Amino acid sequence: MATFHGPCACKKESTDPLNALPPELVGYIFKLWLLDCIYPNTKYSHSRLPVLLSLVSRSWRDFVYASPLLWAHIILEVSQGAVPTLYALQKRLERSQNAPLFLDVVIGEQPDKDALRVLLAESSRFYHLTLSVLDFSWCDDIPTQGFTQLSKLAIHTGFQIPTDVGALSAVFSSAPRLRYVKWLSTGDPGPAGVNGHQLHSLDLTVFYLPVTRLLEVLAACPNLRDLIITFQDREEWTPIPPRERILLAELRSLVLDGTGHIACILRSIQAPLLSRIDIKWWHYNGHGYCSDALQSLLAYSPHLEEIALRKLRRR
Repeated sequence: MATFHGPCACKKESTDPLNALPPELVGYIFKLWLLDCIYPNTKYSHSRLPVLLSLVSRSWRDFVYASPLLWAHIILEVSQGAVPTLYALQKRLERSQNAPLFLDVVIGEQPDKDALRVLLAESSRFYHLTLSVLDFSWCDDIPTQGFTQLSKLAIHTGFQIPTDVGALSAVFSSAPRLRYVKWLSTGDPGPAGVNGHQLHSLDLTVFYLPVTRLLEVLAACPNLRDLIITFQDREEWTPIPPRERILLAELRSLVLDGTGHIACILRSIQAPLLSRIDIKWWHYNGHGYCSDALQSLLAYSPHLEEIALRKLRRR
């Protein structure tokens, strides 16, 4: 009869998943872990996550360094002195090989133009891009074109003063597959309408923008399916003269957050397939006008199933 001695007698040997599972499955597990760590609260330190995986063992290191998708998520501040080394950035891009890139890039004061050149040289591989720009001085020196795979773009700029974001128009005009745009800026959101006909989702946070200008942007985006508009000002609103409604034939979801300017939007669009509307109306006068505006939109929305009116306050 066999005899077992000691507390570790029944302990099984640990199994390396690389030896027990197909490499495709291991790669998928590693990718899910990576995404779960990175999103939604992205930090610069997350760029080192693939390196942490590679520290487990030599076999893991070899696997990680040979897996392009694990290197395709890049979180980077491109300010003078903030980029560790150009060599490290170049090596990461090399390890990602031809994989589509998912980037979260902050361009602060005194941008590192050398790092930007290295990064934007790969613009044809950008798939998702979150771009926070505080300094536009680099735009005249570095081309911003050729975003042929870009499908999702988020733009954030400073809040202190009106921002001239016209330099970013080249990004929009060279992105034939762009479908989703998130815009948070004091600047005019006109670039979002450069190729607006191809957009399916638009999320706008605007500051002190005339509602008539906002309607011009919406008119340039007739194929939207989801629309979110947030007004970040608390100015008095002035009703605009009656105008022909903008047909958003594919729009299913509409979220509006702001002042009485919302009424102008409701009176100016037509969305026959709209099924959901969510409105947060902040301090306004003219309650009757706002209610009439909502009813006028409902008359053009026979498929509406869900209505949410939140935090209605009268000043």
